[in-house]
Amino acid sequence: MRVAIIGAGISGLAVAYYLQKLGMRYDLFEAEAEAGGLIKSPRVGDYQLELGPHSLQLTPDLQELLHELKLNDEIVQPAQVSQNRFIRKDGKYHCLPNSPVKLLMSSFFSWRTKLQIAQEPQKPVQDIPEETISHFFKRRFGQEVVDYLVKPMVAGIYGGDPDQLLLEKTFPYIKEMEKQHGSILKALTKEEQPDRHPVFTLTHGLQALPKAIASKLISLHLDHQVEMVHRTHGKYFLSIKNDEEGLSEVEYDAVIMALPAHKAAEQLEYTAPGLAAALQNVTYSPMAVVHSAYHKHTIGHDVNGFGALHPAKEKQFTAGSIWSSSLFPRLCPDDEVLFSSFVGGTQAPIHTHYPETEIKHRTHIELKANYNISADTPLFQHCQVWPQAIPQPDMFILDVHELVSKLEKEKLFACANWMAGPSVPDCIRYARQLAQKIYSMLPSVQ
Repeated sequence: MRVAIIGAGISGLAVAYYLQKLGMRYDLFEAEAEAGGLIKSPRVGDYQLELGPHSLQLTPDLQELLHELKLNDEIVQPAQVSQNRFIRKDGKYHCLPNSPVKLLMSSFFSWRTKLQIAQEPQKPVQDIPEETISHFFKRRFGQEVVDYLVKPMVAGIYGGDPDQLLLEKTFPYIKEMEKQHGSILKALTKEEQPDRHPVFTLTHGLQALPKAIASKLISLHLDHQVEMVHRTHGKYFLSIKNDEEGLSEVEYDAVIMALPAHKAAEQLEYTAPGLAAALQNVTYSPMAVVHSAYHKHTIGHDVNGFGALHPAKEKQFTAGSIWSSSLFPRLCPDDEVLFSSFVGGTQAPIHTHYPETEIKHRTHIELKANYNISADTPLFQHCQVWPQAIPQPDMFILDVHELVSKLEKEKLFACANWMAGPSVPDCIRYARQLAQKIYSMLPSVQ
């Protein structure tokens, strides 16, 4: 079996790596001159920036991959203060308890909400098809929990709005808690909670991960833009721009789409028109990442922590900031503080439509006010805008997942974050499972 993989972001790289480990023939095509997708870690002067994910969770799959790539020595653990996470409420930053039960019972919430929380174990179990995240948490815990905990958390993970995102596609284990225990609080107190996977970065930035995977691949074709996928007599052919290697003539038994949804739709217009139409409906959150640096002595607010989120009700320009230099001090000079602020998302998409100079200026004005910064301008500032940053697991994703499942019998697969989930570990896990699934389809494999 020969497999064509289209797109060399982290998903395409990972599935190619695992197919190669299994001894399968593949060709991985990437339109750009560099693999890695949204994982970008430029060094700009004295500053190590992350323009995509800021840090990763060290899951077992990812830990094993880092070991195989000989990146173990590059792992950088965060400072101890990373346990301190803050949310803005009534104009002030509140440090949240690190236990879900302690958080729900803390003084962060009003007495009315705490009463609703205390009554949660008595509330009936409801099996609501296509329930949104907001609807679930409102009926179990009340609107204040949605506004000041759920919405900022979901904005931080998905850049999304929990009023639109489906619980079953985002946090299915929470729905299972209600089903099995009749109560989220009962589940949290009865079950032994697994340890959270620690976060980390790499010495020279997270882009070292896709670069390391790419360096191991024997059939990676950069600057190869696939324009269309064709299927004839059970075989797949690719239309490739500037095809000097003649790969458009190669027959493929299977194709893996590892592209953003809208780009995959363009290539599948004739081969899988139903899926192409569904992919056109996939919603993406727009996001801007703004890095701002200041001298430590100009900052009048404590920044010993992971960072702070801004609920939409707080009417802030940014969705929040990671206090990057508090987590990983090497990211900037020792006498400076580096903030990584996030602008936009589906709860405030209009903010990413401003010119970059305006985004940077508004971010600075907000940081200056919130952190009592005396400096009139940052020492350094950088803005990266991603018009389509994170796919949203809303109502539209259901048709996509169903159609992808049906097309697998025709050996047309998808390996992307709109299938796997938003995080790099999600994509690594999904790619590994998909490679094994395709390998099991070989006639000789029982």
